[in-house]
Amino acid sequence: MGKYILFTAACLIMLASCLNEPMFSEIPRIENVGMTKNRMNQASAAGQDSTRVTIFFEDGDGDIGGDSLGIFILDTRTSQVDSEFRILEIPIEGVSNAISGTISFPILATCCIYNNGQIPCSPSNPVIEQEVVYEIFIKDRARNESNRIQLDPIIIVCQ
Repeated sequence: MGKYILFTAACLIMLASCLNEPMFSEIPRIENVGMTKNRMNQASAAGQDSTRVTIFFEDGDGDIGGDSLGIFILDTRTSQVDSEFRILEIPIEGVSNAISGTISFPILATCCIYNNGQIPCSPSNPVIEQEVVYEIFIKDRARNESNRIQLDPIIIVCQ
């Protein structure tokens, strides 16, 4: 008899753990996972270097992605949004709308910005390096803006 009670209790615990839905805020939250490299040649007519960034996200109502822009990359040197990306709409599965996962996207090399009046993207002689820090945030379809994260500095070689 004790074996049956123990078995039934174990089954109920497993069933309850399957029914627990994640409790996320309806405002998206992101975390930095990493990037493939932190050193790039500045943008030029010969080509454009890039790195791949991966972020983790969670959203309580699952309204990430769709037709509107969803990922925003801000260059902290200029405080301007440098790039914007759409996120594919993520289908809702199961009993909860809460979703989480990772998203990877490229960041293309930018131009060096000179303090001496030199034209941005022009080669530097001697070659110098500049550090750029990007700030990332996402917006869901309700236009709720996530927290903002800063990536590790990227070194741009001004050649």
